[in-house]
Amino acid sequence: MKSQGIETIRPDAADRIPQPPRRFMARIAIPVAILLATAGLLAFVGWDAVRPRTGVRATAVAIRSIEAGPSAVARENEVLVQAPGWIEADPFSVYVPALTEGIVSEILVLEGDRVEQGQAVARLVPDDAEIAHRRTKAVVEQRQGALEAAIAAHRAAKVEIEELVDLDRRVAVMAAKEAQLEADLAGYPSRITGLRARIDELKDELARKSKLVEEGAVAAGPVERMRIRLRSIDAEIEGVEAERDAVTAKLAAARAEHAASLRNRELLVHETLELENAKAAMRVAEAELDRAIADRDAAGLALDRCTVRSAVDGVVIERLTSPGSTIQFGNGQHGAHVVHLYDPAMLQVRADIPLAEAARVGVGQPAEIVVDLLPDVVFKGRVTRFVHRADVSKNTVEAKVHVIDPSPLLKPDMLARVRILAPGEDDESAARRTVDRVFAPADAIDDAGRIWIVADRRGREGIADRRVVEVGDRMFEGWVEIRSGLRAGDMVILEDGVGEGDAIRIEDSGLEADA
Repeated sequence: MKSQGIETIRPDAADRIPQPPRRFMARIAIPVAILLATAGLLAFVGWDAVRPRTGVRATAVAIRSIEAGPSAVARENEVLVQAPGWIEADPFSVYVPALTEGIVSEILVLEGDRVEQGQAVARLVPDDAEIAHRRTKAVVEQRQGALEAAIAAHRAAKVEIEELVDLDRRVAVMAAKEAQLEADLAGYPSRITGLRARIDELKDELARKSKLVEEGAVAAGPVERMRIRLRSIDAEIEGVEAERDAVTAKLAAARAEHAASLRNRELLVHETLELENAKAAMRVAEAELDRAIADRDAAGLALDRCTVRSAVDGVVIERLTSPGSTIQFGNGQHGAHVVHLYDPAMLQVRADIPLAEAARVGVGQPAEIVVDLLPDVVFKGRVTRFVHRADVSKNTVEAKVHVIDPSPLLKPDMLARVRILAPGEDDESAARRTVDRVFAPADAIDDAGRIWIVADRRGREGIADRRVVEVGDRMFEGWVEIRSGLRAGDMVILEDGVGEGDAIRIEDSGLEADA
């Protein structure tokens, strides 16, 4: 059978292809209905944004801390608030850090081990620290030797300068001695001249009298004595000349010694400089020794810190590193921490108190604590403090409840349930305790105890909502205590003329409160 090509198909063949029946609902009605529903939904949702809003004056409720005795809160031992919580260390757990960087060699404790203050919990590889310590010790010995040499040089320079200090006196003595010798030497010529004159006189007299002796006019005895006196004077002249020569030699020696003293005095300046240099060198050697000792002590401290020791007593919660790990400062939150400790005798519960009930809880209030591990045991506790930041995601504020006489079985991060109790009448801390209370403008509350607030608030816009409140006894400056019905953060509408569900816009705050 010969097949037909597409060009052989008759033009009216398409008219004979079966078509689905045309349905009005599927093709027109349903799409139109979807469009109308979408438009209605958009109009409903957008109406809140475009509808007119009434401008009102509003103010936030005030929170005031007031003194509240037991009767102002509840009956003794009445459960005021129940809240979940977790066991944790009181006031906080302790991380034992390594005080130097390095490679962990061994961990000496395990989870649950009890650790005492000063006990070694880990060791780092000490090789580098030991080498550095030995090197610094050698430098200290070297600097010690250099200091001893500088001290010896200073001592020698000091002795030498002390010997030269007496030079001024010696110079003066030599000058006086030289002057004396010069004066003595100056007297010898006149003495010799006088003696020679006497010799000439005696020779002349001897010549004249010798002739008289020959003539027999004069006796020979006096003439002979004159010859003897002449020889004596000659000998005296020779002695004076010899003495003169000796004084001349002494003068030359004195002059030489005087000149040497002058030269030594000139050298005193150089010796003084040498002494000062020796002093400076000694001070430099002392400073270098001190620095070397400090380096040695630092190296010894680094070596000692290769043994990580606990600063407190406690029990190991967890190990934060392992052998072979690197201790590096700044490497994350626990980059230098080795173990995590806590004191099992000091525990507290981190309790999440609902914000709506937080005003009923104060520091010092008693509490009861139950943990799942010991469901039949009720531990006594006491509220010690509040964390000054609320958790907006859980609408709670965190309170710390100290566990009195905790069991050794209690561990950090165990789930607990806390019951905050009313303080007893004899509780002195309760008598002095302060609690936070909500206050609202008294004029905004009608005779039926109702008040208008801004609900679903987005910025300065919201919806008017009427609340029933319980009014307390305390008032201040036109504000009244609200025991229930309002909470912190609520905005109170200060004027009439609004209805339930009306869209409003906060235009002004007519009152201010001292929180």
